[in-house]
Amino acid sequence: MLKLKNITKVYISGDEEVKALKGVDIEFRESEFVSILGQSGCGKTTLLNIIGGLDRYTSGDLIINRKIYKRL
Repeated sequence: MLKLKNITKVYISGDEEVKALKGVDIEFRESEFVSILGQSGCGKTTLLNIIGGLDRYTSGDLIINRKIYKRL
């Protein structure tokens, strides 16, 4: 089981904040196949990088097999 609760990701670019993810809530069941669709620049790759542990999120909770992984 994989669950994301209120996941946000903000990048800092100079003096500007770029909000890549804004409060994503989604849950995947065990052995479930899903596809993530959306227009260019909407945060698909950022979301997958967070799920895969390649990127850190700004806030929220990532829950894998009922264990909560807090942002470091």
